[in-house]
Amino acid sequence: MSKTLRTWIADMEQGLPEDFLRTHVRVDPGKFECSALLEHYERQNKFPTVYFENVVDLQAAPSPFKLLMNAFATTPKIAVALGMKAGTPRRQAMEQYNKGQASPIDMIKVAKAEAPAKEVTWAGNQVNLKRLPIPRVNEMDGGPYLSPIIIARHPETGRYNISWNRCMVIDETHMGIWMSPRHLWSYFMQAEELGRSVPVAVVLGHHPAFYLVGAGLTKMDQDEYNVAGGVMGEGIRVVGSETLGNELVVPADAEIILEGEIVADKRTIEGPFGEFTGYEGPQRLSWLLEVKAITARKDGIIIGVFGAHQDNLNAHFPIQADIFTNLKTTMPNVVDISWVDAGAPLSMVISMQKKSEGEPVRAAMNAFAQSNFLKHITIVDDDIDPGNLRQVGWAVATRVQADRDVNVIKGMQGQVLDPSLEHEIRGTGMIVDATRPLDRPYSIKAQPPEEQVTAVDPGKYFKKS
Repeated sequence: MSKTLRTWIADMEQGLPEDFLRTHVRVDPGKFECSALLEHYERQNKFPTVYFENVVDLQAAPSPFKLLMNAFATTPKIAVALGMKAGTPRRQAMEQYNKGQASPIDMIKVAKAEAPAKEVTWAGNQVNLKRLPIPRVNEMDGGPYLSPIIIARHPETGRYNISWNRCMVIDETHMGIWMSPRHLWSYFMQAEELGRSVPVAVVLGHHPAFYLVGAGLTKMDQDEYNVAGGVMGEGIRVVGSETLGNELVVPADAEIILEGEIVADKRTIEGPFGEFTGYEGPQRLSWLLEVKAITARKDGIIIGVFGAHQDNLNAHFPIQADIFTNLKTTMPNVVDISWVDAGAPLSMVISMQKKSEGEPVRAAMNAFAQSNFLKHITIVDDDIDPGNLRQVGWAVATRVQADRDVNVIKGMQGQVLDPSLEHEIRGTGMIVDATRPLDRPYSIKAQPPEEQVTAVDPGKYFKKS
């Protein structure tokens, strides 16, 4: 059986049953009802995946489709998506993602009759985005938002690109799409110079591992369908699109697919939008996406990302994994890192086995060079879990003297979404070295013997009668 969103749901219900909730109560996603429920849980430090099985569309009519949210909110969910146990350590999950990314598997072309994504087809006058249960997430968002995977093909090389882009519904057939200056943006800019629009497939639901590839830092010479196959551990089944046939193949096992094009020489207003930083981003002049056909499973499931919350931040897990691999290549004594799963959008914690003084700062500078998502980096010893902010705070409190261990880096390129910036892009970085010094004796951490803590079995003492 091919891996699909439905097989992941089954894996979640088996591996993380307490973290996967179904509701049959009718909800209206377009009136913030779904995001309000998730906000309620997040304020209790809970991040369940919620499967809304009874929803209305943007016209307030009962929908045959479903909505699933908070699929990426914790590392255990991502571990399940990568075929690992829910309790897999973050470090191993990052290594698993990078192993799959480096081991591409060719896509598998199938006939239309074998493609669940072709059970329903809307074309021409049938196309209406308002017939979908698309959520509004944050109060100031410019409209209902999808956070789908966009698939495009390079017109010359034939390379497929998979990217994660936000799309705001404008009317029945149009959306505003934001493109960061990466692969999809470069495809569009090249095409627009020639007066051409860019055909795309907008995937509203698939296995979460497929989505993760859309957030990864895949190289320009890699076909991302094949990279997705590597990450999922099997070739992605694809089928010809309704509008372009084999000129643009689409995932056969997707839940819902919008076929259309990013229109050349036209722009639209899009936003505000709740960003991964936890703040509303500004309204922008963005690009126009016109939808020409919709195909779906009869009961297709939309993955809705909980924008500006932990689900949104944790969806950047592949970037964290890529930074971790690159760090270990140059500094093998880096043990672990935490960025997105520590809940701090512009801060990273690096755990390392320090061998000499100065290494922590060098490790931080290496990480800064890899991504402008990073503003503050704290380095801790390997006795600290970098994803446990209580442990990190203890290390900062007991191992740092500000005049000695804090470095401020002025004039550094920042992240345009950082609301604290005064200049558009230039900002200030900070490195906090919270490691124990090696050049003098230092107090020993107070705890029972580590080997006994590791070996203890609570079940031995608290057996159920």
